[in-house]
Amino acid sequence: MAGEWGQHGITVNAICPGFFPSKMTYGLLEKMGADRMASHAPLRRLGDDEDLKGLTLLYASEAGKHITGQWLAVDGGVSAIIGG
Repeated sequence: MAGEWGQHGITVNAICPGFFPSKMTYGLLEKMGADRMASHAPLRRLGDDEDLKGLTLLYASEAGKHITGQWLAVDGGVSAIIGG
């Protein structure tokens, strides 16, 4: 899509969040526990809403006007250790 829409001045990027507490992950958090889940990430914590704001702002601002066709994992480093 980045190649197709770039000619119109439109950037196309992706934010790939790791494990974040949500309605969808509530059951797993209840079963495994937040501390256990967080222990598998290099940063030793789960993501929260604040963790996505900076990248969203970058992609949407003039600072990101020459970034297109990219994805960035926001996962506390999990993809760096397991490959991704």
